[in-house]
Amino acid sequence: MKRLTIMLVALALASAFAGAGAFAAGTEKVLTIGVDQEAVGLDPHIVTAFSSMRRIDLLYNRLVRLDDNLVVVPDLAESWDIPDNLTYVFHLRKGVKFHNGRELTAEDVKYSLNRVLDPKTASPGRSYISLIDSIDVIDKYTVKLHLSAPLASLLDGLTSDNLSIVPKEVVEANGNLQKVECGTGPFMLKEWVADNSMTLVKNPDYFEKGSPAVDKIIFRVIPEQASLLAGIKSGDIDFATINDGALIRQAARDPKVVVMSKPGLNMRIFSFNTTRKPFDDVRVREAFSLALNRSEILTIAEFGMGKPTGPLPVAATQWALPLSKLPYATPDLERAKRLLADAGYPNGFSFNLTCSSTYEGGLAVAQVAQDELKEIGVTANLEVVEWGAYIDKWVKRDYSTMIELRGGSGEPDRFLYRTFYSSGAVNNFLFKDAGVDKLLDQGRTQTSFAERKATYDKLQVLLSEKVPAVFLYCPNENQVLSTRLSGFKEIGNGSIWYLTYTKVSQ
Repeated sequence: MKRLTIMLVALALASAFAGAGAFAAGTEKVLTIGVDQEAVGLDPHIVTAFSSMRRIDLLYNRLVRLDDNLVVVPDLAESWDIPDNLTYVFHLRKGVKFHNGRELTAEDVKYSLNRVLDPKTASPGRSYISLIDSIDVIDKYTVKLHLSAPLASLLDGLTSDNLSIVPKEVVEANGNLQKVECGTGPFMLKEWVADNSMTLVKNPDYFEKGSPAVDKIIFRVIPEQASLLAGIKSGDIDFATINDGALIRQAARDPKVVVMSKPGLNMRIFSFNTTRKPFDDVRVREAFSLALNRSEILTIAEFGMGKPTGPLPVAATQWALPLSKLPYATPDLERAKRLLADAGYPNGFSFNLTCSSTYEGGLAVAQVAQDELKEIGVTANLEVVEWGAYIDKWVKRDYSTMIELRGGSGEPDRFLYRTFYSSGAVNNFLFKDAGVDKLLDQGRTQTSFAERKATYDKLQVLLSEKVPAVFLYCPNENQVLSTRLSGFKEIGNGSIWYLTYTKVSQ
């Protein structure tokens, strides 16, 4: 196995370890995390995979973050002012240090947000802040954002890992941050052995005194979820995200482990490349939406651990419309067959459905969908690829259909704009619709809840009619922990930020 060892700037690590002191044998507090897939890079402004975000969670900070109740709370910004709906002024914490020892300032915030805004970066976070017209450094610890139009979702968008604050000199020295890191987070990267493990060590200069609560976190890549649970039971690992419903039920009955489960914001979808035949015909996409039984897929693939959904995550209760109010959301096989016939496919057709054996890649979902689509005479040939190839196909839009797990949000603009706008950063459906664009532009600039609610209600109906993807369900967020751990909280979006405060008993 090729060993890939990645070190921080030598001087920074030397300083960090000098500050931390040498650990005596047996006194080091280590937390071991089992993960079923490898990170695909560590540049917070570029990556999209959950496998990478879970590492970035612990390495970097944003201006603001979400707490376990999905409330926006201070992170690098200790406070902020909003003098009008076009102006946001952030007051930074003083004395925050990057992992190379340099103090973070307002110039770093300006650089980082401009890097995200630069189309050349191709950042998925660009849509969250695309209405920023100018960024002004008021003083060393104050930065002002001026918007070209109101953006109701701005604060929520700034909580994204894609908006992490990074140092210019490290980016320029390396080209990007995919294989190195230099954040301000509670942990620092010590070693990365590709497809095997990643070791993070405590940041002795972290700005929250007393945190983190452990000295070291080790990510171990263990592809099989059953092996993750076995590792927790045996004590070899302390923490794992396990999404196999049967395993979660088994774990819940075991006194040796702790199961935490919370309704999730992430969404399982069946994606179309809307530029490829026959999926360039909306009638074909509508037929698939009528043929795919969301409840049945959820029951079989997730053992019922989740909820069927429309275009917005069901956990976003103040925004999400019930399926009963959305077109093409209730199974109707006869109508689906008529739509296929009208589109010129009375005898059905065959196509490739891309997926991966990892949870995020949705093989179990693809298998159920394959069986259901047979009922309307359509044959899905499963194209099961390894995780790296899956990500590559997703990035290059090199697929006809694909099973995905999308990162959702309780804020409709944050999720829908980047996903379905014609030029959206993660619109890998290559979907373009003037009506959808108009509603997306309208919703993000409205400041009245009632007006925004009416706009997003219309948008959910329109997206259900145009079907760039079939919205299937939102799985529960399930974490399985050793009884040695205490203090962890779930956020609901897959983040493991609260490992910062998690304690390990010896």
